[in-house]
Amino acid sequence: MNAYRVAIIGAGISGLCAGIFLDRAGIGSFRIFEKADDVGGTWRDNRYPGVECDVPSHLYSYSFAPRADWSREFAPGGEIHRYLRDVADDYDLTKRISFNTAVRQAEFDGTRWRLTLSDGEECLADVVISAMGGLHTPHVPDLPNLAAFAGPAFHTARWPQDVDLAGKRVAMIGTGASAVQCAPEIAKIASHLHVVQRSPVWVGPKSNPPYSHEDIEALRNDPALLRAKRWALWKGWETTGMEMITPGSAINRLAETRARNHIAAQVADPEMQAALTPAYNFTCKRPTLSNDYYRMFNNPGVSLVEGAIRDVERNAIILDDGRRIAVDAIVFATGFKAFDIRNEIDVRGRDGRSLAEAWAGRITTYRTIMTAGMPNFFFLLGPNTAGLTSTFQMIEAECGYIVNALQYLESSGFAWMEPNQAEVDAFCDDIQKAYAKTTQNKGCVSWWSDGSGYAHANWPRSSIAYRLMMQDFAPRHFSYGR
Repeated sequence: MNAYRVAIIGAGISGLCAGIFLDRAGIGSFRIFEKADDVGGTWRDNRYPGVECDVPSHLYSYSFAPRADWSREFAPGGEIHRYLRDVADDYDLTKRISFNTAVRQAEFDGTRWRLTLSDGEECLADVVISAMGGLHTPHVPDLPNLAAFAGPAFHTARWPQDVDLAGKRVAMIGTGASAVQCAPEIAKIASHLHVVQRSPVWVGPKSNPPYSHEDIEALRNDPALLRAKRWALWKGWETTGMEMITPGSAINRLAETRARNHIAAQVADPEMQAALTPAYNFTCKRPTLSNDYYRMFNNPGVSLVEGAIRDVERNAIILDDGRRIAVDAIVFATGFKAFDIRNEIDVRGRDGRSLAEAWAGRITTYRTIMTAGMPNFFFLLGPNTAGLTSTFQMIEAECGYIVNALQYLESSGFAWMEPNQAEVDAFCDDIQKAYAKTTQNKGCVSWWSDGSGYAHANWPRSSIAYRLMMQDFAPRHFSYGR
């Protein structure tokens, strides 16, 4: 049976970063387990038409692996995927990855973790790092007759390579970020696109010019200029992001005004304008950017269908009010089971208690990165790490924290550590108090806030505050074992 110092689950942004940080720290005994046949995580899985990032690429990348030749301000998904492949090659990580190997169960035996893999094999690890991502498991409505639908029906994150929607009547279920990106592309080829909207979403204008050859060469030839580019983006997004989620702030009001003007400028019909205008604050839900989404509804081949899907028939969708719409294909842009790895793996910690049991009441962590009862089990991009900035910043801070924790274990002679429940409770209470002061729980329900008043997805403070928290390793907050 193979044994490792560290087992990393997932070879996306988080898993690759963890491998690089461990290797730099001299922690050579680690293995990355990846369920697919390639690296890239969300940027491998999401290949729907129009997929791109909504954070500038010079910021949405590793600080230690800048890239000069991004094609545009906001790169398309395929380009980000190629970047992650290049990073894996540049840092010689591929040889450390077990592809087509999912981790089905992780069980703590009192000293270390026993992992059960998808091929039936087992291995041991002193430490487990969950790098499965926050938006990974698709959420698809539980429709009793979905299997009876005659045409293709799939989630945007599981886009079939061979699907052809040309000339088809397509139902797009949902209006989140992926819908905003891919619906205009579908509208170009479908005979008719029905966008099923439970609630509208704010969409701001997007300036996404291509970089010229001269721009790219200047950045490639001047590392200081490349660093300055990232620094300028970080300063702008850091300041704007925090003001954007502050109720009543000038930037929040301005962003909403711009979005309202965007609707008015792009949609001709006043009734359609009203139907597409949210009744909640600009950053209550996650806003997105597009120059094509609102304009698409001027097309006679596109219909806005207000309501929710209740059921399907062989060649139709049925709405909650009983309306029947004949369609040939269904695309679910219905989001993810956000920041909850229980949907992917059975984790059983100290005394055999499962993570599902530990989180039955509410999802709780210590500083987003560990939870009580799970010794030496770390989360990357775990609960309360989403926000209006680059997730790469959060992930790098977390990887630094994990290295500090492992070095402390090594120097102290302890075999394992876990946060004390009192510290978990104090952190979660503090996060909820900070979250209550933002726009993100006022007047809407989304994966940011499910309406219960408790939020486990978003980080309600700045990325500076997050990095400072991650740099403060506090040994007194933990219990230890040998």
